[in-house]
Amino acid sequence: MRYLILFVFFLCSSLFADDDLFKSVDMAGRSGLSSRSSIALEPAFAEVPVDSSYVIGPGDFLDLMLEDNYLSVQVAPDGSIAIEECGVVFVGGKPLSEAREMILDLAAKRYKRDQCYVQLSALKRFRVNAMGAIVVVGQQLVDPQTRLSFFIRQLGGFLSNANTEDVLVIRGKDTLHVNFSAMSNKGNFEDDVMLEQGDRVFVPYVNMGDNITMIFPGFRSSVAYSKDRTLQDYYELSGAARMHNFGYKAACVREPGQPPRWISLAEMSETKVAPNTEVEFSVQEMLVYVGGAVNYIGRYPYNPSWHALDYIAAAGINTVTGTWNQVKVWRGKKPEPLNLSVTEDQIVPGDYIEIPKSHYESFKDFTLFLASLLTVISSAFIIYVNYK
Repeated sequence: MRYLILFVFFLCSSLFADDDLFKSVDMAGRSGLSSRSSIALEPAFAEVPVDSSYVIGPGDFLDLMLEDNYLSVQVAPDGSIAIEECGVVFVGGKPLSEAREMILDLAAKRYKRDQCYVQLSALKRFRVNAMGAIVVVGQQLVDPQTRLSFFIRQLGGFLSNANTEDVLVIRGKDTLHVNFSAMSNKGNFEDDVMLEQGDRVFVPYVNMGDNITMIFPGFRSSVAYSKDRTLQDYYELSGAARMHNFGYKAACVREPGQPPRWISLAEMSETKVAPNTEVEFSVQEMLVYVGGAVNYIGRYPYNPSWHALDYIAAAGINTVTGTWNQVKVWRGKKPEPLNLSVTEDQIVPGDYIEIPKSHYESFKDFTLFLASLLTVISSAFIIYVNYK
């Protein structure tokens, strides 16, 4: 009998305990209270302080001090939060200051308002949709207070034909136009906007029509043409300023319908080109070869601003034996002589400049050759006569 009484006692105790457990679980489910997720448990960070104008949205965590009770609630997907025995209030889309007052009004149904406090404990993460000339397109989960520059880097950066001068951030019915190139190259930090929930980012492509092609070792980029831009502007817009400098020696400019011309890097800030021009940067040592009636035959470093006369002067033409008015330039894989102006026509890397001898020197060489030839013939004749 004693064992039966003990069995009934333990059975009743377990039933009451289970009933309390189910009751507490049901109350938690109905109240909308939840423990903090792993997001809330991570160290909080913020680039700038979150003020009362912050807009509450799904995913935000709020800490509630209701007299002696401490609660942590998360804003539901519909923008609501629930407080046990108080009800539900919709705070989604409301500024933090207004949402705080709405929550306190709701809590005042059971708790003393002057002993209640509401604070923002963890900011929501959200998704931003990105399209256009970027490496990765589609939705991307971003952390709170993420700026546009960091978001673009998360997506792998721009494609080579991206128009970085007009990146669009579509925010509701408004569209923000961001000059990403000026922001990154010139430090326009105010243009590095902070993304918000619901933003959409679009990076336009460079039109296939008028553009400038920039060619670097292992990299090729296209920049939209503008008549007011110099080659230095195109260089910066192509993103080359943030690339490793391989020690460029000069740039070859190939304009439509024009022969290629070489310019130095110092001339880029003053050089403007026609639409659909290709600019190729070279890292090879560029040389010009000089030979003929000069004091120093050999090769000379290429200088885009020099003409044939400059190289002849550097080689030290001997005016007694040489003449510059009949200079020939040999060019190409199968060299052919070109009669160029020594003061106007451009010299390109790999050219061979030949300085011919003067007419007097040529005549003197010819007479010396004849004299030598006659000497040989006469000697041969004398030997023949003596032999006979």
